[in-house]
Amino acid sequence: MRPPTARDLPQGGRLALLLAALAWVPGGTPACPALCTCYVSPPTVSCQANNFSSVPAGLPPGARRLFLQNNVIGALRAGTFGPSTVTLWLYSNNISSIQPGTFRHLPALEELDLGDNPHLRVLAPDTFHGLRRLQALHLYRCQLASLPSAIFRGLHSLQYLYLQENGLLYLQDDLFADLANLSHLFLHGNRVRALSEGVFRGLPSLDRLLLHANRLVAIHRRAFRGLARLTILYLFNNSLAALPGDPLAALPALQFLRLNANPWACDCRARPLWAWFRRTRVSSSPVPCASPPHRRGTDLRHLRPRDFDACPEHEEEEDGGGGVAVMGTPGRALGRPGTLPAAPPSAFYRDGLPPHDLRGPQPRPPPPSRDSRGPPGDARCPRAPCGPTAAATPCQPHLLLPLLGLLLPQL
Repeated sequence: MRPPTARDLPQGGRLALLLAALAWVPGGTPACPALCTCYVSPPTVSCQANNFSSVPAGLPPGARRLFLQNNVIGALRAGTFGPSTVTLWLYSNNISSIQPGTFRHLPALEELDLGDNPHLRVLAPDTFHGLRRLQALHLYRCQLASLPSAIFRGLHSLQYLYLQENGLLYLQDDLFADLANLSHLFLHGNRVRALSEGVFRGLPSLDRLLLHANRLVAIHRRAFRGLARLTILYLFNNSLAALPGDPLAALPALQFLRLNANPWACDCRARPLWAWFRRTRVSSSPVPCASPPHRRGTDLRHLRPRDFDACPEHEEEEDGGGGVAVMGTPGRALGRPGTLPAAPPSAFYRDGLPPHDLRGPQPRPPPPSRDSRGPPGDARCPRAPCGPTAAATPCQPHLLLPLLGLLLPQL
């Protein structure tokens, strides 16, 4: 007696079996959105460069990486992204508004890239509140003229902050006071004119501070106090004529300093900076004098002690230093020194972005070098369910396909 087959079932039974097979999707994960590519491990949705004007509907709630860059998305709304999201790339879109609460329920988020959105001019004070695990925040090449005082409040895990090439006019005291684990702060290419006493308060872990290509004319003598771990400081291409009060003395770990392309005055005002160079060993750019005329082109570092014979012994003020007005108001208590392990540079520090920016404004960058399309050689699997598996491969055809092949001819 032969075993029963699908042909032995009545037609209604065969149809019911087919529908049951189609409905049985392991893990119950939803399909990949149209025009996107999904990968299994880690759960990834790549919707980049598809001319989307809004975030596509039907994003799998379990996705950990969402790549939505290089589209024309104009607005972000609350409830769009799932709580499992770890990496969210939204750079190079047309984002002009972010609805309050858009990122509030993303407890796992570690990297958020909103850079290169030239229509993003205003951020609400609570835009990033609740992102306790956020380690990298990209806000470069937007049109932000100012930042709310509380914009970075509570981001205790943040290590990389990209604010370059905006239109920032000033930085208020205690803006970064909650960022005790911040190691990289990029502020170049803005329009900041002065650094006040408390602008960098609360940054004990800061290693790299880029302030070049601004409009700096004055730096408070205590602006860098507390930056005991800072190793790289860029102040080139500003409008600095002097550094009254020896502000660099607060940087015991400094290794690399760039001061070129400033109109340095090599008269009595140069003595604090000249004296600092004599007692420290720092790799520095040239510091060419712009005035007085007979010293123009001379490197400030190479002045001689007799060049300051006519200068008074103590010309700096005891307090206030350089007449820089302190912007903002005293802030909250400072955070404790950072205790988080440093994030791997390859994870959040994009080798192709900040170093290139050191040369000044660049054309819109290509997508970062990190592979956002999955492992090499992967085949596209559009609209296929992606559930967690051990292998880092795109979705594979389900084992039910042979069964469906047997059932369909019988209907």
